[in-house]
Amino acid sequence: MSVELSHHSGTSAGAARPEGRSHAVGGSRAGERTWLLVAGITLVALVFRLYGIWSQLPTADEQAVLLSAVNYMESGQLGPTMWNHPALRNILAYGMLKAFGSGVVGTIGLNLVLGTLCTPLIYAVARRLAGSLRVSLAAALIWAVEPLAVEYSRQAINDIYLAFFPLAGILAVYRYLDRERPAWLLVAGAMFGLGLASKWSALFQLAVMGGLVCYRLFRSWKGGAAGAARAFFIGAALGILPVTIYLASFYPWFQRGYRLEEWPALQQSMYRETKLHTGYKDLIYGDHKAWQWFLVPGISHEDFIFHLPESGPAREPNLREDLTVLMAVANPLVWLAVIPAFLLLVRAARRERSEGLTVLVGLLLFSYGPMAVVHRPIWFNTGVVVLPYVAILVPFALDRLAPAASTGARRYLVPGYLAAVALVSLVLFPLAIGKGFGLPLVGDQLFQNALNRQGESKELYRER
Repeated sequence: MSVELSHHSGTSAGAARPEGRSHAVGGSRAGERTWLLVAGITLVALVFRLYGIWSQLPTADEQAVLLSAVNYMESGQLGPTMWNHPALRNILAYGMLKAFGSGVVGTIGLNLVLGTLCTPLIYAVARRLAGSLRVSLAAALIWAVEPLAVEYSRQAINDIYLAFFPLAGILAVYRYLDRERPAWLLVAGAMFGLGLASKWSALFQLAVMGGLVCYRLFRSWKGGAAGAARAFFIGAALGILPVTIYLASFYPWFQRGYRLEEWPALQQSMYRETKLHTGYKDLIYGDHKAWQWFLVPGISHEDFIFHLPESGPAREPNLREDLTVLMAVANPLVWLAVIPAFLLLVRAARRERSEGLTVLVGLLLFSYGPMAVVHRPIWFNTGVVVLPYVAILVPFALDRLAPAASTGARRYLVPGYLAAVALVSLVLFPLAIGKGFGLPLVGDQLFQNALNRQGESKELYRER
């Protein structure tokens, strides 16, 4: 079992629970209130993701993604965009197009659903890692309103998959460890397999949770046929099953006539492109250095949409009227708090040997570390992969500081922080949905900043 701190879990390990009908009724009512709160936060997340979505035009990336989906499913060809990533996005996007057409539901409906469902998933994972209701609700609310999560739940690209599927896999692993039901580990393997079939970075969360399962296995190892069978099952569920799902996602490619022995060459080509990818423009635009995410305020990712009206008299393009910029700006109260929160929890994990703390630190480190050290540009939209663990880490650390504060400060520390986070996110929300240019006082400056956005020469990223 994991080591949980009594002031986070609400009940210390080994403490007897009161029995009787009154306790059961009280616990039931408390549980109902908790899930009402989670449902309310999930509704907030849904409102943020749906507001104005029917009038938001697709970005160039979204149009290319949908073309790639049709191209892949109907001819087995990868591309024209992001061909270096695995193919699940093409399969799901094509299925949605066929089922619901080319409107909002058919193009981004699945992403809206997955981005919204990440809210209760983050609550459940945080509750398991932190053991604190306050931390879990705070983490869910941060995800619900964070501009980065909002914007990329509203687009057809597959970054949101890398939040949803690993979170579902993490939760399923804990269900398996808590209940020892093999079906949960199969669910976990399937979720991680779908994550791998979206982008290879899901391997990092799989490694952390696979390590946890193996640690639990060897800690309780008794040898014999039963132990060997359990070890084989774990290897099959978290190894063979995800790889099989990943391989199956290339079925349309195989249908084109390629043989299995040619598949490794495709993977090698995908790896080379991923390793050296610098975007599809002449210059490298925007914030593209992952090591800056937790250090520099105002980190953002912009998607530019240029459009002309379909009706009315012909006219010359007007950049101010015809340009829309979707700008996901990092909430500084969240992202700039990560490093001190991380250091605090690393110290606590070492001192207390807490499994939940160790897993959380490992998830953030494994999810973010590889992106921070690679030479090629990593744009901030990829931060969606890291955000679930950021959303848990920061309130967890703040909650750990609460006992050291005065009685009054302890009561209002986390709620006050959340109120500030929600307010800042609300201010940044118009930028995330492309309405920033219309804001009073700052609209003109945002427009000029968009025009002046410059990048670096790609020669900086050529291999030496």
